[in-house]
Amino acid sequence: MTLSAEVIQRLNKLGYVTEEDLRFWRRIWAEDKPVFWVSLRKEEESGENYRRWFPRLQEFAAECRRRIPVPRVESFTAAEREQYRILLGKMRKFAESGDCRCVFSRKPNHVAILSTTRVGLTAAEEVFGGSRAMILQQSEREQWFRDICSIDLEAHWWYAFAWWTITGWEEKLIRNCPAPEGWIPEGWSYWMAESGVQWGTLAGGAEEELWKWDGERAEFIEVRSITSY
Repeated sequence: MTLSAEVIQRLNKLGYVTEEDLRFWRRIWAEDKPVFWVSLRKEEESGENYRRWFPRLQEFAAECRRRIPVPRVESFTAAEREQYRILLGKMRKFAESGDCRCVFSRKPNHVAILSTTRVGLTAAEEVFGGSRAMILQQSEREQWFRDICSIDLEAHWWYAFAWWTITGWEEKLIRNCPAPEGWIPEGWSYWMAESGVQWGTLAGGAEEELWKWDGERAEFIEVRSITSY
């Protein structure tokens, strides 16, 4: 049995209009009709949420950048330049990865939300500024989903996340970890670089890396953790 005209109309309304799009839905219909109907209803709910919230998210992101403009590289301190270098490298690597294709899904009614630090905004604009992605500071992303649009764990997401941050790492915590003698030079600082992706409640992962900073150059130490979910 083929898809009815009414069903095709519902799919067209969601933005599934090409033959390739419809082929995907026909395959689901042929394999498991109950799954088809659940998936269609979830997609329609996601489309409604996208149309409701995406314009507001655009306004929110624009207001954030009016309050805190993207900084210029020339304004960075020596430490910020190194953090910018690290974050830029990670973003460029992500842009060439399979994870990027998941976050920047070609599905209609879907947006990539990228978050980072203030320094990372500059790197993110350089790598992703020409895309439709929403670029926020991590604290701004948290504010949006805490105060404006809460995450519905039962719904299909109309967004996907990717993030890159660098934060200070308390030296006392490092000293609690086994390390070779002389591994912690006097006067050095330590950074935790985290990057991650998520495009569903149980889809994505994150990685934490430990870096050290000697006042001139940041140096990678080790991967501290890798999480998949």
